[in-house]
Amino acid sequence: MKTKQPTGFIIYRGESLLNGENIVVVAITKKSTNSKTGDVVQTYILRDNGKSPVDNARNLDDAAICGSCPHRRGLGGSCYVNLGQGARSVAAGIERGIYPQDAGAANEAAAGRVVRLGTYGDPAAVPAAVWAALLAQSAGHMGYTHQWKSGKSLAVMQWCMASADNETDRTEAKAAGYRTFRIRTEAQPLQAGEFVCPASAEAGKRKTCAECQACDGGVNTRKADPVIVVHGSLKNRFIAQAAA
Repeated sequence: MKTKQPTGFIIYRGESLLNGENIVVVAITKKSTNSKTGDVVQTYILRDNGKSPVDNARNLDDAAICGSCPHRRGLGGSCYVNLGQGARSVAAGIERGIYPQDAGAANEAAAGRVVRLGTYGDPAAVPAAVWAALLAQSAGHMGYTHQWKSGKSLAVMQWCMASADNETDRTEAKAAGYRTFRIRTEAQPLQAGEFVCPASAEAGKRKTCAECQACDGGVNTRKADPVIVVHGSLKNRFIAQAAA
């Protein structure tokens, strides 16, 4: 009888680099059907406290994985991640013990594939060595961090875009050496050196993230920076804040 392969692996279990609380990271290595990203290895950074991501966000116990991100739902933010879907499913799988703790197997499964750092959660919460090993034989990567203002994302800036929520954010992040991924409203124009994310609705979804791979970070590069119109069920919170 053929042994059923795990759909993912725990690649890190330990302290968050953001506040020292316990976190767990799962790399989902089964084929992804995400229409926006395409078939990439998804990674979930979660609190390791036995609670669902929904409860952790509501109780503000998500600081260990989200840090200073202004989009945290419990703070009235506009995070586009639907915590009741993928994140909750993975958290439930951890509690059921379906993901072996085997970073080596995950690294092998990621070989030749594109990897998304932080499908949920900020990659800066995780030791850089974990990401370096996962990406060692990958075909590419994408990642985003809101920790650039705090200085806690320096170890991952080679792989991650600085998340920018306005033009001022972008200017400051660029001055610090980051490439940026900026969220905007439909009324806000692009800045010099920016382009519309080709996986976005406004670009006609002409490419998946796996095909584009523009969000691969980098230090002081001259690559252009992608921009996307705010989306998700809580986008009106972002629009209201931008207008304030």
